[in-house]
Amino acid sequence: MALIKNNWLLSSYCLTLLSSPYWPKMPGMIYCWWGVLLLFFALRIHQLWYTIGICTALILVLLHGNIFKRQSDVLFQSKHDITINVKVDSFFTPNSFGYSAQAQVLSINNTPIRWWMQPKVKLYTTGQYDPGDILKMSVTIKPITGVFNEAGFDSERYFFSQGIVAKVFARSDIEVKKSGDTWRYRLFQQVAQQLRDDSLKGIILALSFANRHDLTEQQWQVLKESGLAHLIAISGLHIGIAYSFGFLLGIPVSRLGRRWLWTPVILGGCSALIYAWLAGFSLPTQRAILMLLIHIVLRMNHSRVSLRERFLLTLSGILTIHPFAGISASFWMSFAAVFFVLYLVNQERDVLHRDRVGKLIRQMKGHLVLMIGMLPVSAYFFGGVSLISPLYNLVFIPWFSVLVVPLVFVGLLVTSLGGSAILIWQVIHGLLEPVMWAASFAGPAWLFTPSHLIALLIIATTVVLLWPILSSRSLGFFLVMMCGFSVGRNTTTDWQIDILDVGHGLSVLIGRHGHYILYDTGKSWPGGSMVQSVVTPILRQRGIRHLDGLILSHLDNDHAGGRFELEKVWHPQWKRASEFLPGYQPCAQGHSWQWQGLTFDVLWPPKRVVKADNDASCTLRISDDDGHSILLTGDIEKGSEWQMLQQDLPLGSDVVIVPHHGSDTSSSPLWVKRVGAELAIASLAGVNRWHLPNKGVVKRYQQNGTQWLDTAISGQVRVIISGQKREVNTMRSETFSPWYRQTLRKQVEWRGYSR
Repeated sequence: MALIKNNWLLSSYCLTLLSSPYWPKMPGMIYCWWGVLLLFFALRIHQLWYTIGICTALILVLLHGNIFKRQSDVLFQSKHDITINVKVDSFFTPNSFGYSAQAQVLSINNTPIRWWMQPKVKLYTTGQYDPGDILKMSVTIKPITGVFNEAGFDSERYFFSQGIVAKVFARSDIEVKKSGDTWRYRLFQQVAQQLRDDSLKGIILALSFANRHDLTEQQWQVLKESGLAHLIAISGLHIGIAYSFGFLLGIPVSRLGRRWLWTPVILGGCSALIYAWLAGFSLPTQRAILMLLIHIVLRMNHSRVSLRERFLLTLSGILTIHPFAGISASFWMSFAAVFFVLYLVNQERDVLHRDRVGKLIRQMKGHLVLMIGMLPVSAYFFGGVSLISPLYNLVFIPWFSVLVVPLVFVGLLVTSLGGSAILIWQVIHGLLEPVMWAASFAGPAWLFTPSHLIALLIIATTVVLLWPILSSRSLGFFLVMMCGFSVGRNTTTDWQIDILDVGHGLSVLIGRHGHYILYDTGKSWPGGSMVQSVVTPILRQRGIRHLDGLILSHLDNDHAGGRFELEKVWHPQWKRASEFLPGYQPCAQGHSWQWQGLTFDVLWPPKRVVKADNDASCTLRISDDDGHSILLTGDIEKGSEWQMLQQDLPLGSDVVIVPHHGSDTSSSPLWVKRVGAELAIASLAGVNRWHLPNKGVVKRYQQNGTQWLDTAISGQVRVIISGQKREVNTMRSETFSPWYRQTLRKQVEWRGYSR
């Protein structure tokens, strides 16, 4: 009974905490006192024992959630431009603005902030500073308003998982108070200097300091596709290796007598703490240290704890420190590794007196169980699985554990003592070369997983892992579920357009019968593009293998910045543009074609041009046999609109993509009236420097009886047309949005953006 009771208390505690990021509202602090009262009665009244875990978790969530909300309020309640003091918490990394790092706000306008209310921010500056430095500067504060699509990077979720409440941009000269604790940064600079000409510098620095900004895009892609990316992200595995490193060093000392018996454990713990400090005590390393601490305490107390209880204790400990950790992909990856370690420890007890071959077989079986169990986790968070990853990990986890990471420790130790570790870094380079060489062949083995197959993969994984204990009835139930998820989706008469959320820019995906066309690609920037971060993840999640066509309205960066990458990765069968481009067909007035039963009529420009500006945007009308129509407009302005009206072109459409992101340079009153759309959708960024959409333009459409949507507020917008029906869905549902998104984005309204 006691075992069941303990398991229930821990399980209910963990499940309550794991659900908390997805609550639609975060109750106020007053409810925390109600939670304390309920906990008091639960501890006093035996019949209420089963609520103890839930009540404790509720109190913790309400405390952390309200502190997060209050930190946001503290930062934004001041004027737009303020003076702050911040402490730099991480290395600076280069970006399109200059450099960025995480920082803690210590004071606002010379008013100190209590330590538990100090907001954590993403700081953007034009120069680099050392971790630990105190900076004083005038700043502009911006809310976190990331793009939100069915797939791709979710910046709001990421920033929340890091505890960051806002972005801060330095506006003036910065006063710097150098930190007295710069030893870590000096060590980093010394190692970086010794590695300055090493092609694998990024990997070694990632293993040494958790600093990955020197990794090339190609190196990261190779590691990801091979399933080895976790080996260079300092987390539980690496902290465990550091502990083992110190533990082994302490074994000879422990043989000197009973008073030295715990030397290996102490040295192991110190080694792990030092490594976590070198990694900047990132969230994964904090979790790993806590896991290790729980393990040490249980070992020192000689506690006989089951695998389930050990796992629940570890999970409870992590969630107590970071209640919202469940929203992070690294959290789930870490706990898959924890389960693997605990599983092996449990199996090792069972085979303690067996031969070495038997132990090896059991360990390989445990490794296989982990790899199978990780498949749905990888598919959900990374959009695919590596079919060859189990083999790579079987070889290279020991390779890193026994050779690479311990040598990194030696190199760091030699450098910290003032010596040169160049020879050691060269040896590590030699050990990493076969890893990167082998991983380079993993590309074809990376299987992108469409979203509708993830549930099927979860069920299949469950069946494989539980096969030995499944009854025939249970097996039949799972097989029926798999068949249900395998039924194809309806693609008979439906067609749809997706206005992707690409910030300030435009990208529209048109689909029917499993075939797709892309109208515009969104912007690009040094080192990335919206094709890479939004378009490609969406296409892969849908299981799309190629594009039928690509249409470019014009060649401004925010509309066609990703065209080269899209052509390289997706190889559209045909391409059209209003500008003369090699390999592109014309997109000019009078051209018309059929595609999957839809009719495409180009209304503008009158002819192809040498240089397509806004007014030469390819404007086309898509229609079906049931009379539905959608007008795509690019960045046309009032001059082009007037000429269209003069030519009496067939502008009338049910849905219009608002010209020029809702700017007052476009959408003239007569043009809006002639289009007569029931729905207008604008693609734009929240809190943008152009203050789009123009309020007069929004009002103009609404006064004409047109419903207004834009991607800044709604995220990705999907219009589905089937027969006589038209359905509109948005990623930021009006009925549900997690409380943390509301907290981060409510500052959009604070900036006067709400309409």
